[in-house]
Order: sequence, then C-alpha cells, then structure tokens
Amino acid sequence: MAGLNEIIALCKSGQVLDAYYQAKADLEQEKPWARLTIGKALYYCIRKDAEDGRYEQLMAHLDEMLSLEQLIPENENTIFWIGYFAKRHLEPRAIDTPMRLSALFQKLKEYTFNPGKSYSALLEGFIRCDSWQELVDFLEWWDLGNLTSEDYQPVEIAPGRKIMSIAERAYIAKSKALLRLNDLGLIEEFLPQLDELMIQHPEMIYPGYFYGKLLLSLGTTPEDALKVIVPFAKRKSTEFWVWQLLSDVFTNDQEKQLACLVRAVHCRTQENFLGKVRMKLAALYIQRNQLDYAKYQIDKVTQCYLPQGWHLPYEVDCWIHQPWINTVTSNDRDPLDYKVITNEILGIKTEEAVAVVTYIDQNTQKVAMICGYGKRMSQRLRFRVGIGATLKLNYTVNSDGKPRILSAGKCKFPTDLNYAKVVEGTIKKRSEWAFAFLHYGDEKAFVSPNVVKKYNMSDGEKVKCLIVYDFDKKKNSWGWVVISINR
Repeated sequence: MAGLNEIIALCKSGQVLDAYYQAKADLEQEKPWARLTIGKALYYCIRKDAEDGRYEQLMAHLDEMLSLEQLIPENENTIFWIGYFAKRHLEPRAIDTPMRLSALFQKLKEYTFNPGKSYSALLEGFIRCDSWQELVDFLEWWDLGNLTSEDYQPVEIAPGRKIMSIAERAYIAKSKALLRLNDLGLIEEFLPQLDELMIQHPEMIYPGYFYGKLLLSLGTTPEDALKVIVPFAKRKSTEFWVWQLLSDVFTNDQEKQLACLVRAVHCRTQENFLGKVRMKLAALYIQRNQLDYAKYQIDKVTQCYLPQGWHLPYEVDCWIHQPWINTVTSNDRDPLDYKVITNEILGIKTEEAVAVVTYIDQNTQKVAMICGYGKRMSQRLRFRVGIGATLKLNYTVNSDGKPRILSAGKCKFPTDLNYAKVVEGTIKKRSEWAFAFLHYGDEKAFVSPNVVKKYNMSDGEKVKCLIVYDFDKKKNSWGWVVISINR
C-alpha cells in the first residue's frame, strides 16, 4: 500500500512501472486515494512512453487514465507529453502519422484545457503534419485564440539559431489545410483572423503569403482572382511573396508570370526565402531555352542551400547534372522590363527618379532624399544607406500628393543631374563660424556645422564636394548645400 507522495517519489526515481503496479493494487482494493495515485502513476507512464516513442503503450495508458476520469488539472501536463510524442516521434510524411494523430485527437477532443505551455506543446506537435485530414477540426477545437504571448516569439533551437514562432506555424498550418479542403466558407471566416495577425505582427513573413493564396482560392478565373488580390498586392508590393503569389495567377501568360517572379527576386529579402521563387524562374527560363538566365538562378539556390547543410531540391539536383549546365555562362541580367509589366498588373502609374541621400534620422530610420530639382522625399528604406548615396527609385504618388517608394536600389551617380553635382572649390570659414561656405567658380554652397565637424574643414582648404539643391526649413527656401567631401 502506497500513498500519493510515495508513488510520485517512485516515479521520479525512475521506478515508474513499480509505482504503477502498486497504485493499481490499491485501486483493486478500492483504497480511497487509489484513483489519485493511479492517475499520477499513469501520467508518469505516459511521459515515459512519449520519451521512448512507444505509441501502443501510450495509447493504452491514456485509455486507462480517461476511463478512470483522471485527466484532471493535477495531471493536465499529460497533454504536454502527448504533444512531445507527436513532435519527436511522428514523422509528418510517415504513412501512419495521420492515423495516429486522429486516434489521439479522438481521445482528447471531448476535453477542455487551459492555455499554457502544455496546451501549446500539444499544438506544436500536431501541426507538423499539414497533410492530416483532420487538422482544421483539431485547430478549431484547440482555438488559436488560446495562443499565449510566448507563442508569438521565435523559438531558439540552438545558440544563435531561431525558427518561426508556434503562432506563425499554427496560422500557416491552418492556411494550408484550408487550401487543401477548398472550403470557401471556412476560408472567408479565417481571412479576418489572418489579416489581424498580419497587422499585429508585421515581422511575420509567411502569413501574408498564405493570406494571398487564400484570397486567390476565392476567385474562379484569373480575372476574378485579380479583382480579389490586386488591392491587397498594392499595399504589399515590396514583399517578394506578393509577386510569387501573382505569378500563380498568370500560368497561361508566360511573360507576366516571368515578370512577377523577376520582381519577386528583386525585392529586398533574405536569400533563404527565395529558393522556390528562383526554382520557378529557372524552370521558366529552361522552357524558353534561356539557359544562361536559368544557370544564374540555379547557382543562387545552390550557393544558398549548400553552405547551410540543406539538401538540394530534386529539381535543382537534376538540373546541375544536365550536360548544358557546364556549357553556358551564368547571366544575372533581366530579360524583360519587369517593372513596367508588373506595375501594369497592379494598374498603377509609377515614376522613376535618381535620388541623393542627404540625411538619416537615427530615431525613425527615415531617409531624406533629393529626387529632383525642388523635389525631396523622406521614407524608410529596406536596406542601409549612407549620406551621399545615389539611388534609383520607382515610386507612386498617393492621392494626398505624398510619394510611396515601390523599389529602390543603389546606382552610379549621373553627371547630368540639375539638382546634384560634384564640384571643386575652396572652403571659406571664419574662426567664429561653426558653419562654412564652399566657393566654386562664381557660385557658393552652404556647409552645415555637422559637415564641417565631420570632415574637420579649415579655411582655404581645396576640396572636391558633392552638393545638392536642398530645402532650408529655417530660411524656407531652396539652395545649394554640401553633403559630402571626397579628399
């Protein structure tokens, strides 16, 4: 005869089966505390089964726990170990995984559990198998509203290495499951939840892609699909997955499909995310017999995957063993004017400009630029620049007159701009001035105290400067100012 504390002590010392048989003997003798002790012993049995990957034993012990009504708050951590078992021992592509998940779900779905670490572990284990037919039912039962704040944080799997949060994986899993079911009613119900996730967590990349895929599934023709997705795509036109998504609309229009994919790889994003896009591009180039363009995309995939120890996708492995791969020279140029084509898809009028960076706000990270004579703009960019950098911009002008940058990239400084130029001259600075002037020919340009200090300028110094025609807020006027010096 053993009490609850003795049973727990036996289990913690590794004598789980001894504890179980003692508790079972007490139950047969109808001891008053026997149900509690057998419930705790069964919890430790299930934990050991989960750690060792013993499915049949786990199911038997879970059945016994449920028959004794011992899946109670004291034993609620049982679901942590069921999630652990699913995560560690059920391979997503194994033929018996869906059946085993269904059997476990069947036993749990009549119960309600509290949000927390154990409940989230159950979710994490079950969503790994996105081909499981009951995944939508499971997620409806689990209820994504039970995600905790911790579930929205990236998961560190090794020092310095993180994977996407449980929350992001759960929303993606539900999106994939709904796409597979093609239940338009459920998709329409889910879209507002996914939209809210994107608003609250803009750092998440893939929910937006699946939002677009779900939107696309609501359209019956490419024209209908575009009506649904273009308004969304306009708001997210700087995201690579928007163009990956739009390429799926134009499977019967190879030029537009190609333009969308080219624009996708030109979006500023981590190379890790572009593998599938580059593979689609390579396949299109091969179809068009543009093997030099295809080789460049294939090389980019291998250069990304191999250093990280990733297996090359089957298609890439086949391509790199084709005879032609060693007979063509990689071509990194674009075979078509993708910006014009893709902007026409969105139905937006765009403008281009060469801009010179004049100021960077360290708090907001907004970059001030001169983009024409008497024209300036200030926006955040998706990459780092320095003062004096020259950028080629593609942008639209909103109804309120404010510009919105669609794409930006560094370019060489043109020599024919009427709002920025490189000149040689002499610095004029009095000792009591914090500022200075650059005299060049019969003209002069203002040198701010910051630039004077940065370049340690002195009176009479001969310099070559980049000057721009900028706006002075204090004087409320435009004039030439020095922004950098090339000594």
